[in-house]
Amino acid sequence: MVAALLLLGVLSAQLAYHFRSELVRYVPAAEEMFDALGVAVPLSAQSDLVSIEASDLQSDTARGLFVLQATLRNRAAYAQAWPALELTLIDAQDTVVARRVLLAADYLPAGSDLSAFPANAETPVRLWIDAKGLGAVGYRLYIFYP
Repeated sequence: MVAALLLLGVLSAQLAYHFRSELVRYVPAAEEMFDALGVAVPLSAQSDLVSIEASDLQSDTARGLFVLQATLRNRAAYAQAWPALELTLIDAQDTVVARRVLLAADYLPAGSDLSAFPANAETPVRLWIDAKGLGAVGYRLYIFYP
């Protein structure tokens, strides 16, 4: 009986540690407990609540670059971690010619707050991409959390 209670306590502690972001979101007082234990609590990272509202890739022939414009939206009622973006350039046969993962520091404007994607917020993204000689004619843009 003692071993079962001990194992139940260990399991509860493991679950609290694993789901600490969600636990703090639902029970804010739990954050003080994690702080006292020296355990960092990351922001939530629910990709199903983050979306690309609009995106467009245009050619800037004057500079020989592509310009990617997109709008990211956090539909959650709470702040989340910034997602990563995967940009895939494709050719006329829908073959991948280049792929790059962009972290928040890569796609947010200089001086932006990198700590959290605010709740119910939209953020514009504008990137200049040097893809000379690749033969890219299209793109795919995905959101994910690494």
